[in-house]
Amino acid sequence: MKLKIIKGAILAAVGCLSLGLNTAALANWYEATGQAAIERGDLNSARRAAIEDALQRASLFAGARLQSQQQVIQGIMQHSQITLSSAAELKEVQLLSEVQSKNQVTITLKAHIVAEGKACRGQYRIPLLVSDVQLQARQDAIIGQLFQLGSDSSKQLQRHLRDYAPALVIEPAPQIIPLQMLDQASADALFARGHQFVLLASINDLSLGRPLHKFWQSAQHERFFAFELWLYDTFERRVRYQQEYRTGSYWPSAESTPGSHSMAFWQMPYGQKIDQVLRTAAQDISQQLQCQPLLTQIRQVRQQQIQIALGTNHGLKVGDQIQIIQLQRDPQDAQIRRLLHSPLQLLLTEVTPDGAWAASPSQQLLNHIQTGDIVSLAAN
Repeated sequence: MKLKIIKGAILAAVGCLSLGLNTAALANWYEATGQAAIERGDLNSARRAAIEDALQRASLFAGARLQSQQQVIQGIMQHSQITLSSAAELKEVQLLSEVQSKNQVTITLKAHIVAEGKACRGQYRIPLLVSDVQLQARQDAIIGQLFQLGSDSSKQLQRHLRDYAPALVIEPAPQIIPLQMLDQASADALFARGHQFVLLASINDLSLGRPLHKFWQSAQHERFFAFELWLYDTFERRVRYQQEYRTGSYWPSAESTPGSHSMAFWQMPYGQKIDQVLRTAAQDISQQLQCQPLLTQIRQVRQQQIQIALGTNHGLKVGDQIQIIQLQRDPQDAQIRRLLHSPLQLLLTEVTPDGAWAASPSQQLLNHIQTGDIVSLAAN
């Protein structure tokens, strides 16, 4: 169901209440809050964007998979359109509140979303290492002294990832990881340390465009923003997802403008447009990882038991079933691996926040399993 079809119905349904809902139906109601910038006094467009933002949040928590389609005009992202997958159905939407400030509108709603059994429920949480955003457009950053925008955008992106992607365990990288440094050896080292996926990003354009003001108005210029990200799979040693996002808004030509560390910057129309890009990026990453199996290396083998470095922080619990994948390396080239799926089924017997032990229910010996072999926990 395409959400743009129901936007008008949503606005007309403010105050609508459903009576006689049973317990099962109540379990499918999700409350969420969305925000959007009010540009040039266009409250209706901002309200629709805020509703769409809130519906995206509700859908993610409902376990529905989303497809985002951005409309781009002359390289500028204008708005996005979201489609719920066939595994979910949006039954009803109730608007609970609307708050307007000078530059933005905030919408809180409840959505009745029914996700079929095929949808991923997010039982396990995937570890994601997030590298600081690289500021490639340093020459452009002179205007407004935005040299900290890479680091500050990283913080915003991580907030949105925690908001939109509850099925991820977010860990900031201690330093920037350049994409060209992710060769097979470094990918294997990252995977061995528990980092199944790495998120890299860069800001490629902060340039000014044409003047937007009339001669009697305060000086303003169009300003662009280009943001590119890469989602790197350390187990498969490849970039799994790559996307560039472009947007823009007006920029005041005054000598003093807020720094990117401040709330004042993110409440500017230009800052809000950047934040919209970061929210969209977080949603796209959540989609990419929503149904991925959780993988990790075996840390220790002790007769009938194996130890892994995943635990309750990643959604594991006693009794969960795990799959073993044995690794065979080519004797001529250790970088070449062969994966053998073992028929052996193990159950978790002991789980701590960051670790777990597993054993065969029949107490079968695990002599053929080695440290460095892979454990897989499939998404539901």
